[in-house]
Amino acid sequence: MGCILVLAFSGCVSTPSNDGDIPTIKLGHLPSDHDAPLHVATENPELFREKYGVYLKNVDGNNYELYENDEKIANVESVLITQGGAQIMTLLSQGQLDMGINGVPPVVFSVDSGTKAKILAGINEEGSAFVVRNDIPAETWPEFIAWVKEQNAAGKQVNIGHPLPVSIQYVMIKSALDYENITYTENSEDKSAMVYLMNCKGQGSMSKLLEKGDLDAVIAWEPTPEILKINNIAKPVAYSAELPPEGAWIGHSCCVLVASEEAISDNRDVVKAMTKLMLAANKEINNNPTLAVNACSKQLGTPLEVEELSIPNIKFAESVDKLQVFGPQFVKVMDEQGMMQNELKGLSEKEIQDKLYDFSIFEEVSKEVQEA
Repeated sequence: MGCILVLAFSGCVSTPSNDGDIPTIKLGHLPSDHDAPLHVATENPELFREKYGVYLKNVDGNNYELYENDEKIANVESVLITQGGAQIMTLLSQGQLDMGINGVPPVVFSVDSGTKAKILAGINEEGSAFVVRNDIPAETWPEFIAWVKEQNAAGKQVNIGHPLPVSIQYVMIKSALDYENITYTENSEDKSAMVYLMNCKGQGSMSKLLEKGDLDAVIAWEPTPEILKINNIAKPVAYSAELPPEGAWIGHSCCVLVASEEAISDNRDVVKAMTKLMLAANKEINNNPTLAVNACSKQLGTPLEVEELSIPNIKFAESVDKLQVFGPQFVKVMDEQGMMQNELKGLSEKEIQDKLYDFSIFEEVSKEVQEA
């Protein structure tokens, strides 16, 4: 996320609470529809209690209790994190978080730098869009590229915003511009390139920057593209799967469930319960997308019409097949570009998988979820 949704447990996961041996957990999340399984789980506890035996019970405000087979196994404090996946991984590396729902790129770069963490399961695929300001005469990606070239011929630079340098959206827009032979810079003082790529440090500022004319377009995760559309600020001209190179981003992995190696070893039952809950929520969303529409609208405060446009653009993962392929491919590309400097540098595909993944918990719970 970066896509970027986040689930996170604090380093106090093994610290006893007032309940004795029950740990207190901090769970962080982004204001994103990629968090839909979390939103659906918190909004529908009885569904998950009756069908899967694992659920979150709201106590007050952002405080929850995690139950498995009607036994309380953790206290959970929900924490909103707006900076994105890189911040999640920074906190995880510092021991302040133990789990997260997070984009693949932030995990990759963090693991490369030495963070002891593993991806446990996929959360979603696709779910981003390239959005152009309404007054720009372009309705499709090819028309936007033609407009960029016209602006360049007139001596004007085009400004495109992205959430964070360590995000899947950032990787996608750079790849698409490279494919079109559009030059770009990330230095605001450099006027020689056709495009200036602006780090928006999240997505909160995108709307105002577009309205003021400081940005011509953005690439963003849902529901921001649909919010911009409903508010008549900008229009989506290409969704994830439509960005070039052709076919490169169809079904691409976006957010994943990640945990520190310490959390996996020291608090496996809690990690397992949360993994099961997220997989169960994905299954329920795929069976009934309206669950996600309603839950995201309530949790994020967005209009139902926004969520009705947004949720269909996101695929919610129930397997790790695509993730197994995507992660190593991404690392290989980044390595070829000289961006892997430490733990993931020069590794084979099998070595990359061993560094990035621990699917043992997924294997334990996925059959239970599918049979429920």
